[in-house]
Amino acid sequence: MGKVNFINKQNLKIARENIGLSSQEICNKLFKSNKNLISEWEEGESLPSWSQVLKLAKLYNVSEFLFFSEDIIEKQKAIPDYRVGANKKNDKSIKKLINFVLTRQKRIEKYVKEEGFAKNKLQGSGENLNSPKKLAKFIIEKLDINTADIIKFSNRRDALRYLIQKAEKQGIFVGKTISHHKIDIEDMRGLFISNDYCPFIIINRKDALSAQIFSLIHELAHFFRRSDAISNIIDFRNSNKSITAEEAFCNKVAAEILLPESDFKNSFYGKSDIDNISLLYKVSKIFVFYRFKELKKIRTEDVYDLEEEIKKETKENLLKKAEKDRLKKGGGNYINAMKDSNGLLFNKIVYANYSKNKMGYVEASKLLLFSPEKI
Repeated sequence: MGKVNFINKQNLKIARENIGLSSQEICNKLFKSNKNLISEWEEGESLPSWSQVLKLAKLYNVSEFLFFSEDIIEKQKAIPDYRVGANKKNDKSIKKLINFVLTRQKRIEKYVKEEGFAKNKLQGSGENLNSPKKLAKFIIEKLDINTADIIKFSNRRDALRYLIQKAEKQGIFVGKTISHHKIDIEDMRGLFISNDYCPFIIINRKDALSAQIFSLIHELAHFFRRSDAISNIIDFRNSNKSITAEEAFCNKVAAEILLPESDFKNSFYGKSDIDNISLLYKVSKIFVFYRFKELKKIRTEDVYDLEEEIKKETKENLLKKAEKDRLKKGGGNYINAMKDSNGLLFNKIVYANYSKNKMGYVEASKLLLFSPEKI
């Protein structure tokens, strides 16, 4: 296929910068060439073929027609990075995920406006509550979260689903990373990106379910404060000096929501108590330990030995999980995984607009990453 007659050079460059890759990296990745074709196209020295344009659009996660439009692509907005100790070599994957979410937000915003959706009034509604306890209480009331309901669930997966449903009922889009994002939990556990009509929370599917629960509540605290954030540290001890005040605050809010101080009347708790509470409240044992230590409900003489025992147990469980995942055969059902990754609210809005002929099959498929007929 021959070369195109025209290309929007500015859009080529902005779309590339939005995913955080250099022109030579793109060239090496797509065209296996040492010659910097991308730079030539961005500088107007030569033009790509249509097949090359299609490859770029897929990688940049934009419509190929934007490269021929006079409308300029928006530059990616800056999301505050609250991560500690993340591998900077993997930041390209994070930037690509952010671009993916921002692109989805822009596309879906058009449809929710047409459906008559109002701006999300809960977003930022707790920004003036400067006490973690007050914000925790506010979130519980606004999302109608009941700790007693969480305790009734037999497993963490159902508890997480319950919390996601409570958030999505209030117009908060909750999704999960998928395998091709290639993001480890050390690099990102949670992400919140604000938007007047469709705020998004993304949690890392690779994490343990108890950690996903904590990350979801942590990002909900960011939502109610309207503080966009990339997070990777769950700091139960509140002693890491590298963690920003905003992250520490949101951690405390999550701790109060998941393990409310008022639920624990005993003067002190031991190992068997921690084990039982971990199962009941669907959180990790190490989280329960540090929460009780903060509340001064662990005997001073027991702190060190108990902490070491739970740390060792946690490490062993993580190794067992890693080995189990390694031995697991098959990738599971792709459609079901994508439905879960997109989130129920996102799937629902895309399918509703597709079924009403407000969205074409191709666009719906690109947004869902599977055929809308499979909903």
